Amino acid sequence: MNSPIAETARALAFLTRLPVPNTYFNDDDDDAHNETIQNAGYFPAAGIVIGLLGSVAFIITHILHLPAALSSAIAIIVVIILTGALHEDGLGDIADGFGGGATKERRLEIMKDSRLGTYGVIAVISSLLLRVLALTAILQASGVIAACFAMIAANAASRGAMVWMWSDLPPARIDGVSGQLGKPHENAVSIAAVMGLGSALIFGVLGTGFISATIAIVLSVMIMIGFQKLCMKMIGGQTGDTLGACQQLVEITMLVGLASTYAITI
Repeated sequence: MNSPIAETARALAFLTRLPVPNTYFNDDDDDAHNETIQNAGYFPAAGIVIGLLGSVAFIITHILHLPAALSSAIAIIVVIILTGALHEDGLGDIADGFGGGATKERRLEIMKDSRLGTYGVIAVISSLLLRVLALTAILQASGVIAACFAMIAANAASRGAMVWMWSDLPPARIDGVSGQLGKPHENAVSIAAVMGLGSALIFGVLGTGFISATIAIVLSVMIMIGFQKLCMKMIGGQTGDTLGACQQLVEITMLVGLASTYAITI
């Protein structure tokens, strides 16, 4: 079953804790392996679903007349629950490894440790704060619908960035998750790029306007490229943790860029 709905469902199973019917999967392990790689093209579609579900929190809290900051925090928490903090975990591991390791080997060793250190704690807290503050600014400046569109744009674009990084860098650790899965197929990368950028532009413009959407996309591409170069320098490639960190960095940058509408409207 290779329909867009099925592809999106399998991508959601890989990226979230959402229950996905077994009918969307093959029993064969090799097929499951190939499906994971192929479905990477629909990671941005999964991001749209995640953003939509997070937006429900905005709608509910708006109806309840909760403060903007509280509404934004609840929306972010909903997304974290849906994804099982998958990407936050990667960001924390990267911060610990890059901040505490003097060599490539030591950095990879630290990243593999499930315990979170000082650098990791600071990175995760910073991610939460920046996302909540950016969404709060959008909510206050442009309203609840704009905040919903911003959340969808950021979640879709950031998961497209993951696929691009996954395909563009060699695995830093052969026995890691990304090393074992292999690289996404070229058509999957193309689909993810078009869907990720398209979603960022469409939902970004609908939410906060063309100028802030353009700012957000340009900054996000710059952050993604810069982070790729940093990963090559620090560990010689990508791992599952770097993909999660990439998602976080692009999501943060998208939201901060879209929040520039607040400065523009003043």
